[in-house]
Amino acid sequence: MSSLVTSLDIGSSQIKCIVTAPKKDGTLAVVTAFKRPSAGFKRGVLSDIDDATNTLREVAIDLQRISKRATENVVANLNSEHVWSRSSKGMAAVGRADLEIQQDDIDRAKQAAIAGKVLQNRMLLHNISREFLVDGVGDIADPLGMSGNRLEVSTFIVEAFTPHYAILTKTLERVGLSMNGIVFNPLASQKSVLSKHRKELGALVIDFGFGTTSFAAYEDGRPIHAKSIPIGTSHITSDIVAGFTIPFEVAEKLKVSYGYAISKDIARKDLIRLSEVDPQNNTEVSKKVLSEIIEARLEEILELVNNEIKGLGRNIQFPGGVVITGGGVKMPGMTEFVKQEMKFPTQVGFPDLKNFEITNPAHAELLDDPEFAVAVGLFGNMEESRRADGGGMFEKFKHILRNLTP
Repeated sequence: MSSLVTSLDIGSSQIKCIVTAPKKDGTLAVVTAFKRPSAGFKRGVLSDIDDATNTLREVAIDLQRISKRATENVVANLNSEHVWSRSSKGMAAVGRADLEIQQDDIDRAKQAAIAGKVLQNRMLLHNISREFLVDGVGDIADPLGMSGNRLEVSTFIVEAFTPHYAILTKTLERVGLSMNGIVFNPLASQKSVLSKHRKELGALVIDFGFGTTSFAAYEDGRPIHAKSIPIGTSHITSDIVAGFTIPFEVAEKLKVSYGYAISKDIARKDLIRLSEVDPQNNTEVSKKVLSEIIEARLEEILELVNNEIKGLGRNIQFPGGVVITGGGVKMPGMTEFVKQEMKFPTQVGFPDLKNFEITNPAHAELLDDPEFAVAVGLFGNMEESRRADGGGMFEKFKHILRNLTP
């Protein structure tokens, strides 16, 4: 194996991992893919260093068994409420005498968009170009090679709370993983489930995770907002624990086996024998009450998402619809419930695997699942996974592709 690239989706409940070998035709051959239980992370944030270190060390050992190179080019996600997105603008005078715009002009304009604008104890995760203007004329996607005196850029900036970023990267490096990219969670998931056409129409992706719910909104093909909310499907499980006075593990099984997102579709007389999920408990519970508990928490989550969108200060429409992904969307009734609450066409987003070569049927089955949207999306385009230091995984990724052995 000449070169390998690894994605690591670190969740509060599970860690998903994909190891790939880049090919000369631009595709990625899947070497292996797996998931394992996670510990030490709460609501997307590293909360217990010892538990997190043990969990990540086991992942590193698994990767080293495949190849030491599987630990050398790793891109991971960051998913925390303490990640902020905003718009910014930058400008640069074109440096060449012939006024032809070169890459260094583009880089200077983008750098100007962040110069002196990052707040204390925040660090830059992403600086994504949304639109360029050449001498005041806008709606330019790529100005490279054009002529002009002044280059302006509108960018989408994502910043993280520096201590959260630092402890995550330090722990990953400590267990032997060489990090070449950290991507904000919803930007990774959108990359694998939102098509370019949907984003141009205007679309919203919502990733329902165990400890968090994250989303990214697009308009005219450009990101306009991204956020992680510290409420996920584990909170539904906790509500079930309180509602039926049962252990968390039993409540989780009950949710997964019998949960339904729309309570009006469930008859009052429908009962569930708890012995189906807990052999030591012979009582019965109402399936409708279970659904009402689930529905109440989902309403809260989507209200928070809606409030974030409304907070942008204008009436934003999503003709491209809402795409829901993540492990939480497997619950029956989720698509209909989100459509009802968000008032836009809604569908479940499965990872787009067209750029992956998958020869193992077990890997194909594992990856063709909303749970793997982030892990697949971490292999997304270079700009969205670029690190703040100007390097990043996909700079190395291009170098890897250029230097593959025949």
